[in-house]
Amino acid sequence: MKNGSLSPANPPPTANPADVETARHGCTKEKRKKIIIAVAVIGIILLVIGLFYLGFSVKVETCTTSQCVRTAAEIRKYIDTRTDPCDDFYRFSCGSFLQNTNIQNTQGQQKGSRSVEDITKEEILLQLKDMLQAPIRSEDSKAFNVAKKFYRACLNETAIAREGLEKIKQIFELIGGWPTLKGYNWKEETFDWTEALHKLRELGLNFDVFFRITVDRDQGGERATRGSRYILQIHEIPYSQMEFGSEVKSMVFEYMVQLSVRFGANRDTAQQDAREVLRLFQELSRISKESRIKNTTKDDYERLALSELQYKYPEIKWHFYINGLLKPAEHFNYDDEIIVVQPRYVEMMEVFLGVTAKRSLANIICWHTLQYLISYMPVEIIEQVYELVERINGEMMNFRVPRWKTCVQEAKIRLSPVLSAAYIQNFFPEEKRYKVLTMVRAIKKQFEENLFRVEWMDYETKEITRQKLHASGEKLASYGDLLNLLEDNKIFGQVVVNQAKFLDAVLNLNLVNFYLMQSKLREYYEEDSFNDIDFISGLEVKYSSFDNILTFPVGIFSGIYYQNDRPEYMNYGILGSIIAHEVSHIFMRAQHGDSPHGELRSWWSTNSLANYDEKLQCLSNQYGKFRVTKLNGKHLSQERIHDEDMADLAGIKVSYDTYNTYVRQNGAQPLLSGLKYSPNQLFWISAAIRHCSKDSPEGLDRYHENYQRSPNQVRINGAMQNLKEFAFDFGCRKDSKMNPEHKCVVW
Repeated sequence: MKNGSLSPANPPPTANPADVETARHGCTKEKRKKIIIAVAVIGIILLVIGLFYLGFSVKVETCTTSQCVRTAAEIRKYIDTRTDPCDDFYRFSCGSFLQNTNIQNTQGQQKGSRSVEDITKEEILLQLKDMLQAPIRSEDSKAFNVAKKFYRACLNETAIAREGLEKIKQIFELIGGWPTLKGYNWKEETFDWTEALHKLRELGLNFDVFFRITVDRDQGGERATRGSRYILQIHEIPYSQMEFGSEVKSMVFEYMVQLSVRFGANRDTAQQDAREVLRLFQELSRISKESRIKNTTKDDYERLALSELQYKYPEIKWHFYINGLLKPAEHFNYDDEIIVVQPRYVEMMEVFLGVTAKRSLANIICWHTLQYLISYMPVEIIEQVYELVERINGEMMNFRVPRWKTCVQEAKIRLSPVLSAAYIQNFFPEEKRYKVLTMVRAIKKQFEENLFRVEWMDYETKEITRQKLHASGEKLASYGDLLNLLEDNKIFGQVVVNQAKFLDAVLNLNLVNFYLMQSKLREYYEEDSFNDIDFISGLEVKYSSFDNILTFPVGIFSGIYYQNDRPEYMNYGILGSIIAHEVSHIFMRAQHGDSPHGELRSWWSTNSLANYDEKLQCLSNQYGKFRVTKLNGKHLSQERIHDEDMADLAGIKVSYDTYNTYVRQNGAQPLLSGLKYSPNQLFWISAAIRHCSKDSPEGLDRYHENYQRSPNQVRINGAMQNLKEFAFDFGCRKDSKMNPEHKCVVW
C-alpha cells in the first residue's frame, strides 16, 4: 500500500461536532458555559437594578391627615424600637405599652391586668356617657329620652340615699317579711317560697333564687332541624361560688350581722339567722358541685312535658310555680315542653326545699334580694360591701369605679336595644358598614383561594368546606335594623322615670324586659344581637356553627380596631385578623361537631382530619417550648393548644393575603409620618398591638388555667414565627427566633 493511502486498519478520525463549532467560533465548551453564566448573572443584576429603580422612582406617599397623625402617635405609644422584631415581636410591638401601663394597687403591688381591649371598652363607655348626658330633646325618640332620664336618676346619689332603706323594707313586707327583722313576729304558716318568688317577679326584682328559669332558644332535638323556637328552661344556680374558708366565713358573717342590724334587726337574732343562712349556703354549694360531677357521666339535660316534670319531681308545685313567674307575659300548660338542664341539681334541690325550714328559706330569699339591691342603697352601705370584698381578697381590687361608669352599665343592662339604636345612628353610618362588609367578603374569598392551594386537605373536604363558606352569613347592623329597633323600642318610651326615684325606674324597666323575653315563648327564634348587653361594647366577632352566621358587635368598628380614614394595613391588621380568625372556625370547628349538646358530627374526611391533627400537633410541639416570663418561666402545656391557636395563625395569614390582594387592586397604601416602617411591616405591627396586655403574675396564672387560649405573648410570637411573609418583610435572618427553619405551615 502506498504512503498516504488509507489503511482499513487505521480509519480516519471522525470529526467531533463540538470541535467543529470550536473551530468555527473559536469558543470551547467550557468557555461557552462561563459566558452563559455571566449573561445570566448580568441579567439578574439588571433585573434587581430595574426593580430597585422602579421601587424608588415611584414615590411612596406619606399620609398626613389628622387621622394618620393620630394613628402614628398611637403606634408609637405601643412599640419599643430598642427590641429587635426578629427576636421578640410581641415585646417589639407592645414594649412601650407594657412599660408605661400601671396595674399597681394602693400597696404598690401589681394586680389584675390592663389591655388594649380594656382601653377600647372605656372609650366606648365614654361615647355612651356623652350620648346619655346630652340634653333631652323633643326630636330624639321617646325611648332614648327615657334612657337619658334613667342615667340622670342613677347619678342622683342624694335622692338614692334619701330613699334610704325604707323602700327595701317595703319590698320585704310584700314578699312575706324578712324573718331576721321581724324576729318572733314572723309568721311561718303564711309563707310559701313559690309565692315569695312570684311577688319578686311582680315587683320587677330578680327571682332566680333556687332555680334559674329562662326562655331560651331550643337548639336540640328534631324540632331544631325544622326551625328553632323559644322554649322554657330550668337551670341550676351556681352556688359553688359561695364556698368560704373559715377566715372569709367569719368576715361574711360579721358583714351580714352588721347589715341586718342597720336595717333594724336585733343583734342576737341577726347572729343566729346569719349563722344558719351561711350553713345553708354551704349546703347549696355542695349540691351545685355534686350535681355537676354526677352529670358528667350522662346527658346534662332532659326534655319533659310539664306533666312529666311534675310526675318526676312531685314535691314542687311546678304548674303553679312556673305560671306565677311567667304572668302576665305567658301561660304554661301541662303538655308544654320544658328543658331541664342538669337534672341531678333539680333532684337534689327538691329534697333541699322539702327539708329546710320555711324561716330559713325566707331568709335565703331576703338575702338574695338584699344583695341584688345593694347598688341601690346609700353610699355608706355600698362602701361597706367594697371593704368586705377587699378584706376577703386581701388587696385593693379597684372595685370602686366612677359613678358615671356604674350608671352607663345600668342603662346598658335595662335599655340595651335603645342604646344600640342611638349608637348605630351616631357611630355606624352606612358607608362604614359597606366598607366592613366588603372586607368580610374579601377575606372569605381569600380563604377560598388559600383553601384550594393547601395540600393536606383532600378535594372532597375542600369542596364541602367551600360550600359551607359560601352558605355562611354576616350579621352587621344596618339602616333597616335601625328602623326596626326604633319601632320596637316604643315600649320603652312608655316607661315613666322619676329622676328622684331611681329604684322605681330600675324595677319598671325590669318589668318591661321580663315581659319582652318571656313573651317570646313558643315563637320562632330570630337572631337579636341588639338586645345583647355586649352588642355595643363587645369586641369579639362570634361565629354560630348552628346558624353558620358571623355576628359583629358594633363597638368593634371604632377606636384602634377600625377607622374609615386611615391606611388599610391598620384595618386589615387588627379587624381583618379578628374576622379571619372567626371565619376559620366555619370549618375548623366542624371536626369537633357543632350540635348543641356536643354530639360528634364531622363532615371532614378521615384523611383530612388526620392531616389536620398532624398540623395541630406541630403547633403543640412548638408552643410547648414557649416559656412565659410571668408564669415563673413555666412551659405552656401542649394539651392546651387547640383550634384557637390554629385560628390565630390562619387569621393573620389570610388577612395578610387579603390586604395584599387589596393593594394589587387599589394601589399602594401610604406611610405614616415619623415611622420608618413599610406598609407591610405596619400590618404586622397592627396585628400584634391589639393583643398588648399587661398582666400581674397572679392574673396571668388564672388566665392560663381557666382560658382556652394561649397568653397574648405566645399568640403573637407563635403565629408570626410560622409565617415566611413576616420574616421576609422584617428581613429576619434564618434561624432567628422569629424565623425558625422548621415552620408549621397550614394556610
